[in-house]
Amino acid sequence: MATTKILTKVKKTIPKTNGQFNVYFDGNLQAAQIKGENYRSLFVESVEDFFKRMKHHLYIAGQPGVGKTYTVELLSKNFPNTYLLTLKGKMTPWAFIKTIAVCMYKLPKTMKLAVYIDDMNEIFKSSSDFLDMFKIAMDKASGDRLEYNTSLGAQYAACEDIEKEAIDYFKSMDPDRTGFTIPFNNRVKFIFTMNTPLPGAKEMAQHKVGTNHWITLNNRSAIRSRVVYEDLVMDKDTHWGWIADVVWNNPTTMCADADTDQRFEMLSWLWDNWESVSEHSLRFVEEKMWDIMQQYPTKMGYRKRWEKLKG
Repeated sequence: MATTKILTKVKKTIPKTNGQFNVYFDGNLQAAQIKGENYRSLFVESVEDFFKRMKHHLYIAGQPGVGKTYTVELLSKNFPNTYLLTLKGKMTPWAFIKTIAVCMYKLPKTMKLAVYIDDMNEIFKSSSDFLDMFKIAMDKASGDRLEYNTSLGAQYAACEDIEKEAIDYFKSMDPDRTGFTIPFNNRVKFIFTMNTPLPGAKEMAQHKVGTNHWITLNNRSAIRSRVVYEDLVMDKDTHWGWIADVVWNNPTTMCADADTDQRFEMLSWLWDNWESVSEHSLRFVEEKMWDIMQQYPTKMGYRKRWEKLKG
């Protein structure tokens, strides 16, 4: 089967679309590229609005590997009065609140704190100890603080000096209570980029009120009600178009040194084999397809090896 043509081979330079119609794409893939570009623009808009106003928490759910983390961290640099604290991987509630305590203790009072929670999908599972912590922290009426409601004991004894100093500071605000509280004073907001969506009203309505499953979903739905929620679950056209927009318009940071013909080859092959490749991500294009193309620059060489990326 002939490869779908997506780019006319006119120039060797990579054009910038600047949100305009990309004349290098035609047919179905032209429309897909535009869909992806527009969808990605809305994501960038949401993140910029978060940092610009710091008035709400932001939860972004969607497919992995489309540059969410890179975009959040890059855009944060445009807002020097907000410190971005990035947290990834697995973390206990104790480790989490210690980290926030130290950061808030050291942060100048003139600065705000954006806590970026990246792919920590375990924290909002039904049995997670984080659920109540975040429901309080993100509640506008009675929250705006982190609470640790457990006796400190041996955990405190094992802390580093700066951690003890920070905990002592916040503990001194209410010395008689168990644990301690970190007041935010409208200086702290959370931004989440997760692979797992949170249940909305439509999903909740499918389950009988009061059942175990309803209770589980309701706890997670409570998080959704406290954030601005963006769902980036995409169909093939939009997902490919998002990847194409990044690969095509970022020649210095994506597949560096690849010319127009090479980007044409990678994106067209990815489209034609979308249903059979092992993953759909920028990393897949950069670290697998482009790496193979550099090692085996002939069309027969790289296409033969790209076939092994299926499955």
